[in-house]
Amino acid sequence: MSDRPLAGRHVVVTRTRERAAGLVDRLHALGADVSVVPLIATVPLAPPDAVKAVASEVKAGPGERWAVFTSATAVRLVTRVLDRIALQPFAIAALGRETAAALSAAGCVVSLVPDRHDGEGLADALVLRGVGGAAVWLPTAEGAGSVLPDRLRAAGAHVRVQAVYRSDMPAGAADRLQRVLRRGVDAIALTSGSTARHLVRALAGAELPARTVVVCIGPQTAAVARAAGLRVDLVAVEQSADGIASALSAHFATLP
Repeated sequence: MSDRPLAGRHVVVTRTRERAAGLVDRLHALGADVSVVPLIATVPLAPPDAVKAVASEVKAGPGERWAVFTSATAVRLVTRVLDRIALQPFAIAALGRETAAALSAAGCVVSLVPDRHDGEGLADALVLRGVGGAAVWLPTAEGAGSVLPDRLRAAGAHVRVQAVYRSDMPAGAADRLQRVLRRGVDAIALTSGSTARHLVRALAGAELPARTVVVCIGPQTAAVARAAGLRVDLVAVEQSADGIASALSAHFATLP
């Protein structure tokens, strides 16, 4: 049992199997019964021509040029339009290991990955590198927080924020969640603020059972979850699939 601390535990993953393959596989390896209930769907917003146009404008800007990615979703949408050659004029910053891995998979060289995996951590790292006078392109989600661009502008950067997608809840997600909850759930893993907000929406005013542990991939997701009214029981130290799995393993190892 020591190498399968989640044996007999039922864990809900709130992203698609394709997007959360690493987490699902890790939880299975630890003995968990995993239900995949996607609570987030990506809706592209910026057409290819718009992505190309903004990238070209920023390339033509003064001083150093940065492309700053805060999610793997933004990476996938941008690299469908711009290949690694088109992105070579930019120094590239990535928020988190998943985002950096998506860039590497697209053949891009990542210049900066901060130790702190939140907007403030990325802003601190970029300011420390010296972005005064630099042109910064930030392809991101609609409604993303303003901490990062505001900090960069305050440091003297010329920041262009481009909403390339928005997150929505898939049709039928609430019904699928309710069916899974009726089976009894030991833990729900939240990997983004959007999954937290959509979980509340899917619950439609109901509360999660007291036995169900809510684990968040990091402090930023946890903050959004709490603001949405969720109880947060665990926050992964490392913001990754392994971090979530480790948090759950340590928690359930202490229980009978």
